[in-house]
This record gives sequence, structure tokens and C-alpha cells, in this order.
Amino acid sequence: MTQLQQSITVGADAIGQLLGAGLGETLGPERVSRWEVNREPYRPCVVTLSHDDATVAAALVTGRPATAACKIVDLWCDDDGVAGAALLDAVVELARTQAAVVAKWEVPAGAELPPFALTRGFVPMRPPTSARGSESVRGYALWLESVPHPEARYYAQTTDFTCGAVAALLAAELAGRPGFAGDHTDRRLEIDFWRGASNFPACEPIGLAVALQRHVGAERVVEVTLNSDNPVLVEDFVGFEREFRLELQSDSMRHAAELQIPLREDRIEVAEIAARIAGGEVALLLITQIPMHGQNEPHWITAHASDGHSVVIVQDPWIDTPAGETWVDSHDLPVRLADLGSMCSWGADGYRGVVFLTR
Repeated sequence: MTQLQQSITVGADAIGQLLGAGLGETLGPERVSRWEVNREPYRPCVVTLSHDDATVAAALVTGRPATAACKIVDLWCDDDGVAGAALLDAVVELARTQAAVVAKWEVPAGAELPPFALTRGFVPMRPPTSARGSESVRGYALWLESVPHPEARYYAQTTDFTCGAVAALLAAELAGRPGFAGDHTDRRLEIDFWRGASNFPACEPIGLAVALQRHVGAERVVEVTLNSDNPVLVEDFVGFEREFRLELQSDSMRHAAELQIPLREDRIEVAEIAARIAGGEVALLLITQIPMHGQNEPHWITAHASDGHSVVIVQDPWIDTPAGETWVDSHDLPVRLADLGSMCSWGADGYRGVVFLTR
């Protein structure tokens, strides 16, 4: 097939218009239901190839802002794969121009990845342990930049408030200590760990470090960096609601001292975070969700791999299911250091909280 014309449609509204103008009918009712999901927070676009004014291949692509990844939600073609392969090459090239480190492909239950994707280097991603209802979805990855690392287990938080517990338990597992078992006991472990680390409902860095140190034992070193002289994650509380959280943080400080957990009070640079991860440590990062999700909420993620100078790889326990995300978006997610710097900041003072764990 020759003389294929490429076009890109950007944004949920424009994609809706494209579907209504005939692409939806071409895709069919079962397939189009995935394309109609409003994925606006995550840079949705449709890349199409046409021949003689007829669409012969189309791909729905998304990608979290402030990350170095894109995801093929679906790719359709009407021939034996020639147009599909050409479209895939166009999508991968688009990912490269956007400085993506990895291109992912999400495959729903019952579907198979086309052979032309496998020949181009897409490899299966490790299935998740927990994925907020998207466990049946399979994921494939094509790494566009080399960041060699073992693929971590993925576990999605099962509540809106247990991100710190999940991030810490994933870090413990990476450090060779007990983590999630992959069975019915996991949610109880998640909740129990959160109860021991929580500042209700959030986990602040010192309390999270204390719970993690107790979980991994004295043979693993936990360290905290937190550049704030004031209590943290209490900005929205007053009166009794604030006072009892201050008491909990004071208690966590006493336990940290008893456990001899080192506390650095300078603002750590993201370059040092990347270098320490590349050197073998795991880092729990307190971030704002504004860059990735547009929401001003505190959140914990696990950074477990890095090239040491430009990219870190994280596990984000949060999945924005209503906006079409699955575990494929949150698992093995690369972030450039410039974006990491804007994420790792919280509160009016922009303090930075990081918990390191040796492997």
C-alpha cells in the first residue's frame, strides 16, 4: 500500500467529533466503547492513516503529563497488517519526538497483540497483583531508551488513602523483605501497614519511615530527608483535627530516634535521588499529583530504577480508572528529572520528603 496520508487528532472533544464523523462506525460498537471514554487529563490523540480518502488504520494513544511514557489504548487496521505496521511505526516515531522513554500497548482480555508489534520489539509486562478492576488487561512495552532494571511487581492501592503503605510495601519487597503475597491476605496487609504509619489519613515521611523500618528489620537501612521545621501534611486542619496529628508526628519523631533512623533536614536534589536509586537504593517520594493528574493532593510513589542522570522509573499505586487508566499506565513509569523536581514538592513551603531504603 502506497501514498498513505497521516493525520493526528488531539483532545477528547475532537476525538468525539472524529468518532461521530464515521470512525466510530468503522470501529464497530464493541471497540468504539473504549474510544469514547473521556481521557482528557492524559493527552489523548488519534493517529490515522488514510488511502484515497478512506481511513485504513487508526490508533488511540494517551500519556500522563509530566511522564516519559505513551500508551496505545487500541490500534485498528482494515488490511492484513501492512497499514497497521505503518501506523505503529508512526506512533513510535511520535513517542520519540515527545521524548518518551517507553511506548506501551494495552490489550484487553481476549485480544492478541498483532504479530507486527512483536517483531518491532514489544515485550510482555509483568502481570499485576492488584489493579483496581483492570487485572485482565495485558500490557506490552517497547523501551525507546535503555534503562536496564528488573521489572517490579505492581500492586494498586485499594483505597483512596493507602498510597504510602503500598509504596512502602513494594519498596520492602524490592529490598528482599516480605511484601505482597499475591493472595487474599494482601489487602489486610495494606490496611494494617497504613494504620501503623498513618497520620490520618495521609502518611507523613517520619511516620512512614518508622513503619517501614519496623517492617524490614534492622538489617535494612531506612533514611529520611525532609526540609521542613514544621509539621507536615496538616495544612488543611485546625483545632483538635490539627492537634492530634501534631501529637502523632511528635510520637513518630521519638520512635525514629529510638530506631536510629537518620534524618536529613536539607532539601535533597533530584539528581542525588536518581544517583542513589541507580546505586541500588529504593526511594519513596512524596509528590503532588498536579503534574500527572491535575489534582492538588499529596501522594506516595516508589522509585526503584534510574539511569543515574536523566530518568527514574516509578511504581505509582494510583490508577485513574474513570479516565480510562489501567495498571499499564502506572506500572514501570519513567519520569524525567525535570518533571520529578516539580512533582517532589508539597505545601506552601514546597518541602520535599523522601524515604530511602537500602536493598
